[in-house]
Amino acid sequence: MARGRRRRSASKSQGVSAGSAPSAGKARSASRRSSSRRGLTEEEVESLARAAAQELAARLGLENVIQQDKLVEIVRDIVVSIAESRATKPSLESIIKNIMASEQVFLKAIASRLIEDVDSLSLEQLEFIVNNAPEIAGRAAPLLYQRAAALGAQHVIDSLRHYWLIYGNPTPITCPRCGFRAVTPNLTCMVCGAVLDEQEVKEAIGFKSMLKEFAEHADPKLVEEVLRAGFVLVNHEVNPPSMRHSLDFYVELYLTREEKELVRSIIRRRVASGEPRV
Repeated sequence: MARGRRRRSASKSQGVSAGSAPSAGKARSASRRSSSRRGLTEEEVESLARAAAQELAARLGLENVIQQDKLVEIVRDIVVSIAESRATKPSLESIIKNIMASEQVFLKAIASRLIEDVDSLSLEQLEFIVNNAPEIAGRAAPLLYQRAAALGAQHVIDSLRHYWLIYGNPTPITCPRCGFRAVTPNLTCMVCGAVLDEQEVKEAIGFKSMLKEFAEHADPKLVEEVLRAGFVLVNHEVNPPSMRHSLDFYVELYLTREEKELVRSIIRRRVASGEPRV
């Protein structure tokens, strides 16, 4: 009897469960219909994106900056994001108002899109990127420089040089070819790609004056070390080889016969003035 009661009880339980399934399905279907009513169809998103892009292009003077279809792509993502965050369908007016409230963010998004086709950028597009997205321009200076140079846009290059120092990856050594502080330890410029020789670098940084400053004021032991080694490590100043492990960045520059004689003459003068020599 007990077994019979358990079977009937199980059967009743299964019946309740089965009977409740259609109700849950109806609830999910209703939820989907409700969500669909609140959201936008693909056709509505496309229509709003194209209308908003056209209006924004006129307001912000973007007609000659970015192709309409590319602008629509940017706006489309914004329309979808706005629609997903609202309980009701957004209007064209509300979408434009939302974008204009974050105008600088929108312009930076356009600048990022333009850089994807850097080889075909026009002068107006380069100016747009520099003027509206300086941090993006600074980080992308190696790419934008090549295009600006090809167009002879010196004013754009000047701006890129400034923003490279703030937002890019500047080094202590200035390239004598392009004027960017972008020379790497292997004497290659990160911006213009020039492979430099030591003499070029020395002339660009005023090496003779830097070496003289070092020889006149550094500990005589360090000056003697440089003479023995025959080279120095240069960042913002001249350093002896023994400081290699304490420097984040440096380039090795070897001393010419004339430069060594300059250092020796300074050491002799310091000794003559009473300073002890190693």
